[in-house]
Amino acid sequence: MEMVRELSREDLMDFIYGADIYGTGGGGSRSWALQQLEEAEGYGFRLIDVYEVPENAVVACPYGVGGGVREEIRRRLSGLPRLPRREVVSLGVETLERFLGRKLYGFVAGELGAGNTFLAMYMAALTGRYIIDGDSVGRSVPEVGHSTFNLLSIDITPYVVVSPFGDVLIVTRVLNDSRAEDIDRYMAVASGGGVTVIDHPIEGRRLRGAIVEGTISKSIEVGRALRRAKEERRDPVEAVVEATGGAVIFRGLVEEFRREGREGFLWGETHIRGVGEYAGRRMRIWFKNENLVSWLDDRPYVTCPDLITLLDPETGYALSNFADDVGPGREVAVIGIKAPEIWRTQRGLELLSPRYFGFDIDYRPLEEVLSEA
Repeated sequence: MEMVRELSREDLMDFIYGADIYGTGGGGSRSWALQQLEEAEGYGFRLIDVYEVPENAVVACPYGVGGGVREEIRRRLSGLPRLPRREVVSLGVETLERFLGRKLYGFVAGELGAGNTFLAMYMAALTGRYIIDGDSVGRSVPEVGHSTFNLLSIDITPYVVVSPFGDVLIVTRVLNDSRAEDIDRYMAVASGGGVTVIDHPIEGRRLRGAIVEGTISKSIEVGRALRRAKEERRDPVEAVVEATGGAVIFRGLVEEFRREGREGFLWGETHIRGVGEYAGRRMRIWFKNENLVSWLDDRPYVTCPDLITLLDPETGYALSNFADDVGPGREVAVIGIKAPEIWRTQRGLELLSPRYFGFDIDYRPLEEVLSEA
């Protein structure tokens, strides 16, 4: 008998604010998730544990791919008619099911973040499918290949890519996840910055042990802890740290924030001047969509795969690299959270570490870095 958790609106709101913390500056915006929630008003959100998925049932992994593009591309596409999001969802699901010749049982998120994880939940609600309690990363990441599926050599194909204009691409064979990334990004750039992807159709028997489990439930817990701290007028940052098992790694004022949309990604750096116990010190954070590498006083500090998230000290809310959340004079609390253990393995670090992104920096676990700070 399936053990299903029917998520309330309060659960869903808590999820959005909790998952945003795991978004590390990316992962799809909180505002986008809230829009999806409003659009799905009246639909049921049914959460199910991965071990409750029948062995032969097929689930798939939906997410958005996108980032910055040149303004001239946006202008050129501005007059094209766009489909409502629910039609994009239906088009993608119907296309993949028709190709597979099988109905999808549910959806598992491609990463953990407010907007992109909620997209999987939104799709499940609108199509009457189940939401699998987990995702394929345990945080937000910039590239398609940064997934436990890739780490475990689980094939990404067949998959579909749907543009906001209703263009549909079915990919039946691809060399590797890096090539899939290139295909998806080019489609995103050609579509003004974003497309919807549904990939990794996988049976329940193979899904077990192939994802980071329980991350939706965990995000709800984190969001609930943040909400209650605010209601009880307690320090929201400390509530987040306690709920995530993380640590405050810096506090300060943003001195410089620069970003550039290029190749379907958002690239940039945040420079922060320390305050309080961090007075006289400086932190620099490099991001490619998500915050990935930090330096403290020009020395490598906390890095991916561990998580780096900027919080508003007053609200405890995560700050996005994509919105207007960060700018000169903004006070921030920077927290670090341990990555799931699978990313700390040799294969995990080959896919998600500073060296993968071209930095001559060896990964050091968050707890080791902080013990020497």
